[in-house]
Amino acid sequence: MATPEGMYKIIKKLEKSKTKYFKALLLDYPNETDTKEFRQEIVNGTLPKTSRIGGLIEIHGSGGRGIDWTEGCIALTDPEMDLIYKIARIGTPVTIVGSLTDLKGILK
Repeated sequence: MATPEGMYKIIKKLEKSKTKYFKALLLDYPNETDTKEFRQEIVNGTLPKTSRIGGLIEIHGSGGRGIDWTEGCIALTDPEMDLIYKIARIGTPVTIVGSLTDLKGILK
């Protein structure tokens, strides 16, 4: 229920008819690193043994609502998604980092 942080790749491009969102880019989460770290967290006891790693993390449209509603995905406005979708290719690297500053603050 949280956006993963790390280095990923786009593994699938989904057109409007293949996703419930405007368009979507599926990421390779969980990857080998995520799986290894997840298992270690369970061994260390920092995660309950009943925890699940999740999956199906996308960069998708239908965003811009001003609230956190995606359950881990990255939601862009449809015009932003349209631009990214045109540029991105299968295999394009994506790095997700956390920040306490919103995009407007970063751009200042």
